[in-house]
Amino acid sequence: MMHKPGRVVAGVSVVLLLGLLSTGCYDRFVPDKKDYFSANANYSVTSFTAILGRTNVFINIFNADYSTQPLDFTIENVRHEDSSAAPELLQQVDAREWKTFYQGNEKTLAEVEAKRYTEKKPIFEIRPHSGELFFWNTDSSKVKPGTYYFDVRVKNHGGEKVFHNLVLSVRRPHPYDPYEFDDITGERKEIKDGGVTHPTSYGMVDELSRPLPADSVYISFRKTGTGKTNTVSFIFLDQDSVPISLSHFNTTKWDSLKYHSNMADADVYFGFNRKMNADSTKVTFDITNPFPVLADVSTNWDVAHIDFSYNRISFNHRVDAGLGFSFSIYEPGNWDVIFQFHKNPKFDDD
Repeated sequence: MMHKPGRVVAGVSVVLLLGLLSTGCYDRFVPDKKDYFSANANYSVTSFTAILGRTNVFINIFNADYSTQPLDFTIENVRHEDSSAAPELLQQVDAREWKTFYQGNEKTLAEVEAKRYTEKKPIFEIRPHSGELFFWNTDSSKVKPGTYYFDVRVKNHGGEKVFHNLVLSVRRPHPYDPYEFDDITGERKEIKDGGVTHPTSYGMVDELSRPLPADSVYISFRKTGTGKTNTVSFIFLDQDSVPISLSHFNTTKWDSLKYHSNMADADVYFGFNRKMNADSTKVTFDITNPFPVLADVSTNWDVAHIDFSYNRISFNHRVDAGLGFSFSIYEPGNWDVIFQFHKNPKFDDD
């Protein structure tokens, strides 16, 4: 026997209505979900060192301890060591950010720069939902070196907490690293050799075939000017300050030099547009600022490493030799890195 369609529809409607009513009654007895704010949420770092002349980034510094996300972070009560207000830390500057990831396979400076943009930011800034801190690139005309204090308020709908007396130590600029001057006093460091920088070395001997240790080579940086492009050049001088021809470094592959970027996890070409001067005593690369390009995006800054290698025949045996150097440059301009030998190296065969 056939059922009338109207009765089927009416029956289904009643079932749906009962279901909706029962669901509504059930929801009335289910408690609203509430945010959780952990009493153990905390900063793993409470003192931060920022160096003028570069962007300083402090990441992975807050432990939310399962607090409900997102959390809201704000900086409060920024002040000097004498407790007076320090509004200079909150003034706006041009900050360079990344709009797409740097991968390390970029083939020109233009490709790198196309991935960055500039916008106004407060010099000292907190990321509103992560608590990460940024001290953007500025100079001592805006912020003086010294010790500052600040508080951070963290909250969600479940609660809040204020972290008091966090410390920001602002230091003098390091135009490059390793830097031979103290970033607090500005005086040359009182360490071995009076703060002189040395390379690493292997297999090198002097003209009398005696081992030539790394501390017989002094490294210095010299800024020669500024231009539209930032550059780094390498020069080698013998014990009489006479330039050494780079042709002696006969196994150095000048056009394919790379360094490993820990931040990009890639082997990156050392620089762009390599140029050798007429007598082959100076090699120059166009570079980014800062150099390497990710030198200032983490507390574990990237450094560029370069090796200058050669070999020679010593009594029918081939000897591999050379020296290496790891460094960063933060101040824009044209820079010479000078390797001064205090004992002449031996490049000729025996």
